[in-house]
Order: sequence, then C-alpha cells, then structure tokens
Amino acid sequence: MDERLVGLWSDRMLYPSDVESAELAFRGDGSGWLYWSSWSTAFTVSRYTWAAFAPGTLALKFHRTLDGTWSIDDGVTRHDVESDEKAESLVEIGYGIIPGEDPLGNPVTLLSLDRPLDDHLAGSRFAWVEKPESLSDPAADAPRPGRSSPR
Repeated sequence: MDERLVGLWSDRMLYPSDVESAELAFRGDGSGWLYWSSWSTAFTVSRYTWAAFAPGTLALKFHRTLDGTWSIDDGVTRHDVESDEKAESLVEIGYGIIPGEDPLGNPVTLLSLDRPLDDHLAGSRFAWVEKPESLSDPAADAPRPGRSSPR
C-alpha cells in the first residue's frame, strides 16, 4: 500500500470556478470513496476498496453508488440519497504524486492519474487536502429512500 495516498484529494482547489468538483478519499484500511458534486445540487458517492500493489499502479474496486441532492442548512451541507445501488467495477490506473501549483501559484501536492475517471464523473488531477474535515463519505449518515422506494 502506498501510504502517500492515504487522505483526501480534491480537484476543487485546482479548478475553483468549475461548476462541478470531485474528491477522492483513501483510508488506511483500504476503503475509500469518490465524491462528485455540482452547483445544481446533484451529487454522487462511489464507494470503493483500493490497493496500490505495484509502484505507480492503483486498483479501485467500486462496490456501491449513491446519488441524490445536497443542500446547505444553517451552514451545514446535508445530503439526501435518492438512489443507493450496488456497483461492480474494477479500475486499474496509473498514478503519480508530484509537486505542483494551484491556479494562484501556491504549492500543492498533486495526484495525477494516467487517465480521467470518466465513468465516475472525475478527472485526472487532484490536490492533497491538508486538513480534511472528515474521511467519512459525505453521504454516510444521509437519509435513504424509504423501504417502499425502489433501490
């Protein structure tokens, strides 16, 4: 396991004016999530397990996808899950962790993938988030569709 990956990576600071953003979280236990959100209040969380067995090669095994909407209530972002589905896909991708700069010229540590994660609405460049609020996926405690709702 490449310990340098453990933590939160975001494209938000690299593309601050984009209407969409994506984050990748890598936990030390081999679990993680990809969070995509849009100014339209749509979001998707794709949960995965991950491993970096060979230098520069990352494997993400996606196992669950949640979709819904987000809102801000008293300064707190809340998520309402409208769809919670099992997923089954494996993505093997090359990566590098290198020094870089944000658009203002501030130094950042970059996670650069050898191709975008298009199927999961994410690009190929992410900056290290030095002090993330949490390494729990944003939809972890979100309301789910009722039992009578289709899943």
